[in-house]
Amino acid sequence: MATKERTGGRLLRFPRGDQVNVSRRAFLGLAEAGVGFLLGAVLAGAELFGLYAPFGVAAVAAAGSGLSGFCTLAGTCLGYLCLEGMTDGMRYAASAVLTYSVAFAFYDTKAYRRGWFMPAIAMLLCALTGIITRGGQGWHGEDLVYFLTEVLFTGAAAYGYRVVFKQWPETLDGLQALAPRQTVGLLLLGGTVLMSLSRVEVLATFSLGRLAAAVGVMLVARRGVGGGALTGACAGVALDLASGEAPYYSLVLTLAGLLCGLCRDRRKGWAALVYALAVTVAVLWTWDGGRHMGLPLEAAVGAILFLVLPLRLPKGRPAPTPAQGADWEAGRQALSRKMGEMAGAFHTLCGSVKETLRPEEKHTENPAEIFTRAADQVCARCVLGDTCWQKDYQATRGACNDATGPMLARGRALATDFPGPFSARCVRFPEFLGEVNRQLTAFLRRRQALRRTYETRSALCSQYARLDHLLRTAAAEVAAGVTPDLPRQEKLAAFLRSHNLTGGVVYYDKAGRLRAEVPVTEELKTPAARRELSQVLGTRLREGEAVGDRLLFAQAEPYRATVSLAGAPRRGEKVSGDTGLWFRREDGQLFLLLCDGMGSGPAARQESAQAAKLLENFLRAGMGGQEGVETVSSALALRGEAGGSTTIDLLSLDLFTGKCTLCKQGAAPTYIRRGKGVRCAVGSSLPAGLVAAGEGAKPDVHRFRGTEGDWVVMVTDGVLCGRDDRWVRDLLAAYQGDSPSDLAQRILRQSQDLCQGEDDGTVLVARLEGREGG
Repeated sequence: MATKERTGGRLLRFPRGDQVNVSRRAFLGLAEAGVGFLLGAVLAGAELFGLYAPFGVAAVAAAGSGLSGFCTLAGTCLGYLCLEGMTDGMRYAASAVLTYSVAFAFYDTKAYRRGWFMPAIAMLLCALTGIITRGGQGWHGEDLVYFLTEVLFTGAAAYGYRVVFKQWPETLDGLQALAPRQTVGLLLLGGTVLMSLSRVEVLATFSLGRLAAAVGVMLVARRGVGGGALTGACAGVALDLASGEAPYYSLVLTLAGLLCGLCRDRRKGWAALVYALAVTVAVLWTWDGGRHMGLPLEAAVGAILFLVLPLRLPKGRPAPTPAQGADWEAGRQALSRKMGEMAGAFHTLCGSVKETLRPEEKHTENPAEIFTRAADQVCARCVLGDTCWQKDYQATRGACNDATGPMLARGRALATDFPGPFSARCVRFPEFLGEVNRQLTAFLRRRQALRRTYETRSALCSQYARLDHLLRTAAAEVAAGVTPDLPRQEKLAAFLRSHNLTGGVVYYDKAGRLRAEVPVTEELKTPAARRELSQVLGTRLREGEAVGDRLLFAQAEPYRATVSLAGAPRRGEKVSGDTGLWFRREDGQLFLLLCDGMGSGPAARQESAQAAKLLENFLRAGMGGQEGVETVSSALALRGEAGGSTTIDLLSLDLFTGKCTLCKQGAAPTYIRRGKGVRCAVGSSLPAGLVAAGEGAKPDVHRFRGTEGDWVVMVTDGVLCGRDDRWVRDLLAAYQGDSPSDLAQRILRQSQDLCQGEDDGTVLVARLEGREGG
């Protein structure tokens, strides 16, 4: 019963008394419909060059197919029939009706939600009706230019109006922080309204449009020189287009707005006086026989209205009081400083470790020491020792130098590495050769240990650098805080009041995505409440996530992905050594991960699961895909001989933009199907855990942009089992279904038929789709 009452009472709320209260949301909807009707009627009278009136059609295209759109259509048709006469009025009214019909027919399609769709439809219909009604008159050069100008203005006006109509309460409430597109749209709307009002004259002297332009320019000029000059230029261009004359009003009003803006910090009287004097002087400078002598009078009357009327632009919302936000701001800044200090400590530590890393440390020992140590053990007891190492020192050293290269490359010294005269002269050559090999083995072990120490230090240095970067990034995010959306904040407050709740907040995260936090209640967890909240905030929301006593809603992504996993262990094993998982991060990043542990069975499973869990933790903490794979790979390598290795295959997909990044660390190929074409992404890097630093520790990275309908297939080595992968490409290209689960099972079954369970096999399939409703 409670649900039924709430559903039926959204428009009219019936309290226990005898009064009937209209909800704020319903009032705003009715007000928007009324404004649409008035704007349609007014814009129908805006003419280009005194001949063309396409702006009512543009208003209908921008208003859409709802109640507001229908009211805009009604006002537009009424305005055209009253102001444009029967012939032109019927033409434009027909264009408006056809435009609304297209909007009504296509309102639930994806094309309709595109910003260019309705402006393009308005241009097309305006052009067709113009060709039908004016085609019989012939097309001369001037008429063709005017006709093309009319069509272009129809599309431009529809696009600009759409930006304003889409969020008109936010535009009117937030003039202090308009986006560039909103500014252009608002100026375009205001200019076309002036074009219509310029046809209305009072006492056969004052043009209502020029009078409104004077008040508007002075009003905006209180914001500064730039605003005054821009508004004066736009208003002047609109009046010039309406009159069809040379650019006269634009020059006069731009000069007046510029000079009026210089009085921003003075009283309103000074600004009004400067504006009136600037218009008067400009008219006298361009004297044309008194044709525009009404401008100074209109400027004087406009100045009086500007002084008398309590009109002013909003100068922004009041800042939070110290009691509301000082403690939170101080705590946030203190946390940011603390994180910055920690990042500085890791940066210093990274620098100190890096100072000890020198490339020559990997080869500090001279290979000649091998022969010196062998001579100390063998030649010191030889009767010819002094002869070989003193009298014939150059020949002996030359023979050793000749043997150094081959024996280091081979890892073992042979008799043939030494010149014949040396081996023939040495009376204890077999014993000397054996000692050289023992010293060579010790030398290579010391070099290997030194190289491992160098790689370990390099890996640790890289880890410190990543920690430094992560902490600095987090500190910057904490310091920046979040960006509140004050107009939507008011809407959310009204929505919560209708549910007898308070304490909601609306803001943008670091990526510019809208988020909303509300108190946790069972009523707000329902899909119906989420849909209603989406309508209130003007954007589609994901399902709410309960965190403590708060319910978090995030802006829904345009894309979604359906993912399925299928796997089978090696023949004779009960546990697969592969690990596959996927998850979505709160910023709209979807991660698909496959890890293949070395070997099979429980030990391989432990290796792959540990790597997958470690990488998942890093990614959920906000680390990027490539950076996360490098961190995990070096961390696994630092375990030394006690640890194993695992392949890493990671796909990160941005569900807002479709951008994909594929990182492969020793992993099998990944297949991407678009349409009927199949591409393959391969890598040449080593599995994670084998190399701690260097090029071998870096993953192979592939980047591409996914589109709706794409398929991604990720497999482990056991699916291919060393055979040609043509069968995977053919199966993927020929698949006609839409189920990732079915496709994954088909690939796995065919792999088992070919490979007979030689190794663990896992298939991860994802299909990228668009969300319904945008």
